[in-house]
Amino acid sequence: MNVDPGRPSSEPRFLKSVAALFSGTVLAQAIPFVLAPAIARLYDAEQFATFGTLMAVFNILNVVAAGRYDQAIVLPKEKAQASALAKGAILLVAGSTVLAAAILAGFSKQLEQVATLPDLHRLAAPLVALTFLGGVQLVLLQWLLRNRAFPVIARQKVLQSVAVTGFTLLLGWLAWRNGLVTGYVLGWLMYTAATLWIVVRSYPLGKVWDPAAIKAALRTYKDWPLHNAWPALLNAVASGMAVIYMVAYFDVQVVGEHNFARQYLLVPISMVSVALGQVLFERTASRVRERLPIHADLKKTTWALTGLAVLIALVVTLFGEPLFATILGEQWRYAGHIAGILIWGYSAQLVGSPLGTQLIAMGKVKAAMLFPVFYALLLAFLPLFKHVAATHFMALLSATEVLAYGGYAALVWFHVMKYERWMAATR
Repeated sequence: MNVDPGRPSSEPRFLKSVAALFSGTVLAQAIPFVLAPAIARLYDAEQFATFGTLMAVFNILNVVAAGRYDQAIVLPKEKAQASALAKGAILLVAGSTVLAAAILAGFSKQLEQVATLPDLHRLAAPLVALTFLGGVQLVLLQWLLRNRAFPVIARQKVLQSVAVTGFTLLLGWLAWRNGLVTGYVLGWLMYTAATLWIVVRSYPLGKVWDPAAIKAALRTYKDWPLHNAWPALLNAVASGMAVIYMVAYFDVQVVGEHNFARQYLLVPISMVSVALGQVLFERTASRVRERLPIHADLKKTTWALTGLAVLIALVVTLFGEPLFATILGEQWRYAGHIAGILIWGYSAQLVGSPLGTQLIAMGKVKAAMLFPVFYALLLAFLPLFKHVAATHFMALLSATEVLAYGGYAALVWFHVMKYERWMAATR
């Protein structure tokens, strides 16, 4: 039997893992932030409106490209089964890419008619490419995570940042049409190709693609697409609805300002959330398998994230407008004003999102479904306010995120305390 070696879960190992991922994440975010003043002066609001729309739709496609089987790769005890699961997930990504191409080809023109963005259909080809690249990358990263290759994951995040930022600057300097979109796709191409090379050389999945083994692994973890894919999709749709609502209800200039603020606030916050969520997921899953307490780790994490979130929100609210105007250019002063409104919802995500992954690690898949449903229900009321001023609508978006992610964190802690009581009763 091919079984993974033991997985020690000592505090030093956990902290080292967090440090490795966070060092890469921080550096990856520092690169575009340092170069943001140049990027902001190369592109206008309309281009950011287009790019933000691409990102919103890509995040929806990306979350289900592998059927959520990628999230289960860390769970099998046997390495052979985990490898078969990863291979099956990659095959599903290929199928999802074909399906996405068919849907986008059939409906992109119709969507363009109800949106404020011109040439929206031009995003179809980049979205198809990103569906494949992003889906494969998700699978490979989970495979690396299973192998505890935290430094490798960190380095790959830096490579992605360098590639995307470099291509974005080059194409902006060349005045390339939709340089933000093209630069992003080229960056992802380099990122995924480099990760694949590392996996093949150092953490191979195995040369043999046994159809029977792949089917068996997919069947074993069939609950992931059956019970986890649709809430994950609903969550991604809810997260992208802010951009979709803005595109539907407001003019291109306002959409571009909104997307610009979102780009330089939500993207780095999301990357930090994902990095911490990945480590916490692996840590909690290991401790649950070993029937060890999880309360202490999550308590420290919750307090640290809450303090950081409040600090970030206060700084952006008080100084966002002059900071945006001074650093990014006077043309983005209004985006700084918008940032002060949006940051409270994004800060709530910084706390709630990493904690939410612990529900899956504890095996509470059905409980995890409640969050996207609750979030989507809250967002469903926002079209009632589509005629209000843009800033008022964005304030409603921010308040919705605070309520949704606050409720998410509370749900996680309810199940954490329930788990701890069960642990105490069975000792």
